[in-house]
Amino acid sequence: MSHANRPEKPGPIESVIFQELQRSGACTFEELVRALPGYSWSQVFLAVDQLSRDGLLQLKRQGRFDYLISVASKNLPACNVSLT
Repeated sequence: MSHANRPEKPGPIESVIFQELQRSGACTFEELVRALPGYSWSQVFLAVDQLSRDGLLQLKRQGRFDYLISVASKNLPACNVSLT
């Protein structure tokens, strides 16, 4: 039986999503889905939902039906930049 049409998945989807967002920065859900062609829309949705519930991702509403997804700030490396 050939598996040539099945995309290779490098690891658990949550790990792949987290790594993609760390690499590319914040993006919309649709951009994230396009960046992960080996996974279905529903797989990405469920994983993003779980990661956001776990506090690892932040979702910010952007427009009526889309969200900007980013790594939660507590998971980013610390820097010495003042915001005041």
